[in-house]
Amino acid sequence: MTDEIFSMKRSRSQLATIYAPGAFFTFEGGMGACIAQPAARIEAKLSEMLKNQVLDSINERVRNWEIQGLNCRRPAGQPPVEPELVLDAQLRNEDGTPRLRGDRLAFLVPDVMNYVPEPLTFVCRRCGLMKDFGGVEEFETKSGTLEEGCPNRMQNEPCRANWEQLDVVQVHWSGGYHRVSTLYNRWDRDRQDIVWNRVQCHCGNAHFLLDRSSPVFGKWRLICSACKSATKLPVLKDPTSLRVLGDGLNQGSNQQVEVNMEPVSYRANNAYYVQGDRVLALANEDYFPLLLQSRTDELKGFIAKAFSYPVVAISEADIENTLREKSRAPEWLAYKNHAEIIAMMRGMKREDLAEASVKARQDQLDRWRTEGLIPDLYQRTPALDYAVDIRAGQWDRKFDPIRQAVEHKTLEIDVLNDADKVINVREPKNPILPDMGAEEVEMTKTRVSRVLSMLGIEDMRLVRKFPVCEFTFGYSRVESGPRVTRDKTGEMWEMPVKLNLFPRAYFHEEHVQPIYVMKQDNEAFYVRLDENCVRAWLDANGIAYDLPAPTSRLGAAIIDSYHTTRPEGGGFSSWLDEYRGNATPESRNLCSYVYTLLHTMAHQMMHSVAQVSGLELGSLTEHIFLPDLAFVVYRRGTTMDLGYLSSAWRMATNSTDGNLVLSSMLDPTSLRCGSGALCDERGGACPDCILIPEVCCITRNNLLSRSVLRGMAKPHWDLAIPRDQTIEGFFEVVRRMRRMAEQRDAAA
Repeated sequence: MTDEIFSMKRSRSQLATIYAPGAFFTFEGGMGACIAQPAARIEAKLSEMLKNQVLDSINERVRNWEIQGLNCRRPAGQPPVEPELVLDAQLRNEDGTPRLRGDRLAFLVPDVMNYVPEPLTFVCRRCGLMKDFGGVEEFETKSGTLEEGCPNRMQNEPCRANWEQLDVVQVHWSGGYHRVSTLYNRWDRDRQDIVWNRVQCHCGNAHFLLDRSSPVFGKWRLICSACKSATKLPVLKDPTSLRVLGDGLNQGSNQQVEVNMEPVSYRANNAYYVQGDRVLALANEDYFPLLLQSRTDELKGFIAKAFSYPVVAISEADIENTLREKSRAPEWLAYKNHAEIIAMMRGMKREDLAEASVKARQDQLDRWRTEGLIPDLYQRTPALDYAVDIRAGQWDRKFDPIRQAVEHKTLEIDVLNDADKVINVREPKNPILPDMGAEEVEMTKTRVSRVLSMLGIEDMRLVRKFPVCEFTFGYSRVESGPRVTRDKTGEMWEMPVKLNLFPRAYFHEEHVQPIYVMKQDNEAFYVRLDENCVRAWLDANGIAYDLPAPTSRLGAAIIDSYHTTRPEGGGFSSWLDEYRGNATPESRNLCSYVYTLLHTMAHQMMHSVAQVSGLELGSLTEHIFLPDLAFVVYRRGTTMDLGYLSSAWRMATNSTDGNLVLSSMLDPTSLRCGSGALCDERGGACPDCILIPEVCCITRNNLLSRSVLRGMAKPHWDLAIPRDQTIEGFFEVVRRMRRMAEQRDAAA
């Protein structure tokens, strides 16, 4: 048995997450507790660009984790955080820059995972006798000693053992774990090492029964199987932390709370948190290379053009030379004549005729630009230069609006501009159109277009295959983020949670660092909001923004101002602490409000899709394109996509409502919450309304508020306005705009 490798098969998504290396699990029926170990059989086929995206994402997570972990709030006189307790040793480098080194990495398909039985602590169901073993090999060697210390045998009665595996394990935020046992440990200052011993009764007996009668682990007791005297179950100290902090504990500069392990059920969430992320697996490589440090000038030019930054005026001499080179001199002469007419008419005080010539001159200029005769040269503003220069070092890639602009442009080229890959819901066809007559189809189109207009949606399409790559690379315990807080000494202690890489796996005759990747091409809904509606909503709520030019898109203002979303700069933080418990008046800004609008509408759509289709919320997720005012809702999973979203849309389509997914989003009842006023007063986001499982949400359910859609109490993080002040909802602003447009049309 000791030489045997145990392996299991599950879905790829399960193996890469809940059965990833280091995770505790039981088999069906709750029998046989085990811990997963890495396995490597199939290499994932990824392009170099996609591999680099995955590594960039991991290294950014590593850098942010280190910053957060090293800057834990410490009580006065407390020594600083030790780096060994923040990052896995393989992530710490001599040059001081934490990163995952590229050597011996393996991008693997999670088709199988190994495991071993663990923890090997057993308790007799009949008498309570407890036995523990350090591993499978020790269990095989000493399995014959299980009955030693049995109270029945001590009374010369037969042992009627009925063993069960104890479902509790001791864990620590360093990533370590240990079985519950009679072992205890301490730091020996003289030896500079950890000393391990076992509890022994005063009567000399070393065998104990485990009293689990209390529901509180701290009140569990060891009962001597010989004399029945009781003693406390020992609290283990985490070996990794003890080696780092042992001398500090002896000197009194560190506290026991930093090293003590905590008991949890191995079924509990906090026993294991897998660490990973997702990136778009787009094929086009025209724009992603612009994000490299060596191509910042080209990136600035792309952003300036994409979001209509100010156009640099071209001299008339350059216009003349260009037109003469293209053999279009007569057009230049006509253009020049307009200038003479303008001067003459203004001299005659005929401003009306002068303006007509100004318009004709500008129209001619616009035609030349449309034809490409006169290229637009966009001015790179100082704000844009600054944003591009600092983004790589300061902005979290998940929220980076410049990266999102590049992703959106690549999505347009790869997917949105290909009629075979998308279906415009305003012009439905198979497979999103049910069997209907021609008249019903036209009625359906009209109603769908009207509802989209009332939702403030400019463009919505079904994407047949939305390319995403999800990956996992490591884990943490106790907390999913880089800090854990405990109150055990009369004050709050904040300690670093260690980011651990998966153990190495044996692959192609060498030990490699595994990264488990899952590529998926599932159906999705792409949605882009009407910019005029978004601007009107911002104006209605007094959210200020500055455009580089009157013709610039709102995304330009978002990119220019993104670094100011926090007083210290840097854009949104990785864990959005500034929108959790550390909000400031500066939290109210253009980027936070627009992101909250897009994010909340994405969640609202997911809830509507789930309600109509029967899909679980946990099977849906989103991607945000902040500067383009767009988002994507897609099915999350690596199993074959059988057209779940298109089927749901088709079933929800009818000539009366247009589409129930859309109409339900606009239904006032869908914007209410089961928690009532309590949720409303706290900003309008809770599990009863628009939250989804945290592992599916790109922000872990932050920057969400029904208030931005329906209008009510301000988001909880908006401290710049009075607590009782309400905000205007996006839907109400859009409804008002459409009503005014209808009145103007009727008057005309």
